[in-house]
Amino acid sequence: MQFNKIIGQESVKAHLIDTVKSKRISHAQLFLGPAGCGSLPLSIAYAQYILCSNKLDSDACGNCPSCLKVAKFSHPDLHFSFPIHLLKSTRTSDDVFVEWKKQLETTMYFSLQDWYRTLGNDNKQGTIGTDESQRIVKKISLKSFEGGYKILIMWMPEQMNNQAANKLLKIIEEPPKNTLFLLVSQNQENIISTILSRTQLVKIPRLKEKELSDYLVQQYGLSVEDADTYAHLSEGNVSLALSLIDDKESASFNLDNFIKWMRLCYTRNIGETIDWVDIIASAGREAQKNFIVFALGMFRQSIVGHYADTDLVILTSAQRQFLEKFSPFINHKNIVVLTELLNDAHYHLERNANPKILFLDVSLKVFAYLKRK
Repeated sequence: MQFNKIIGQESVKAHLIDTVKSKRISHAQLFLGPAGCGSLPLSIAYAQYILCSNKLDSDACGNCPSCLKVAKFSHPDLHFSFPIHLLKSTRTSDDVFVEWKKQLETTMYFSLQDWYRTLGNDNKQGTIGTDESQRIVKKISLKSFEGGYKILIMWMPEQMNNQAANKLLKIIEEPPKNTLFLLVSQNQENIISTILSRTQLVKIPRLKEKELSDYLVQQYGLSVEDADTYAHLSEGNVSLALSLIDDKESASFNLDNFIKWMRLCYTRNIGETIDWVDIIASAGREAQKNFIVFALGMFRQSIVGHYADTDLVILTSAQRQFLEKFSPFINHKNIVVLTELLNDAHYHLERNANPKILFLDVSLKVFAYLKRK
């Protein structure tokens, strides 16, 4: 992956290139950015630039033996770590590296649910466990195969458990010479503090809608109008935009259930709300988290009334009509509490809260918040 193949993020690219040129490469860095902003491809492009034996002024050459190996995810000094479903046959990232490579070759802009779907169960959360940490320590302790840097890219360190994190503390704080840890995260609050404090922060901003729209036109042949719509609804999240394009069934599930949920909350229909909670609770934890993210986006867009020009196939005229009527109920008196409420719900879902209790509690609070004027 070369920098020139990454969507936008020009200032971040320039910063990363400068650290190499000025020989100021911090041994542990946290690439922190929202979902779908390109944090993972940026970390891979950075690793390729560092390992490249024929660096250009603003990018890796793409043709040297090192670049060719990185492009095939076969460089012996570039290692990956990521959450997996812990089973008897799968204890570390190495056990599912074929699937990981397949995912990267399909697209580097993917979500946790996309990855879990590749693993065969998109409703089960993954973990970076103690076996993984032991494997990392062993790999990093070996000498570099090609005499340069050894680089570990850890995707989603927030999925690492305490025991695994504790095993990595010493080597992250005092790594062998020319060893680089790149942690790629969406939520620093969920990273264990002792790990977080040992990293240098690299903030990755949300993509501009125009950047994403141009990419969708160029790479997927969409019309400018459709690309603008997908970029707007996904709020610059590449993986979400691709999901909307490829998986209209999932998008429809979120939208239909959001509409039903808001109607039930507004009418305070306790009985049918409980029935709705049962439906959401059966959808699986990752689907529930995606639904929360979708609902947050709907609230944010309602406050500025951005539905009138939506022209996606997944929106029927009846649904569009509902959204136009719903927007006035989201206002300056309730948008903050509603946003905090759903953010808290997402936080607790990640920590395995009971979904039935959680969604019922949230619904009862939304009952009151929607009435604020």
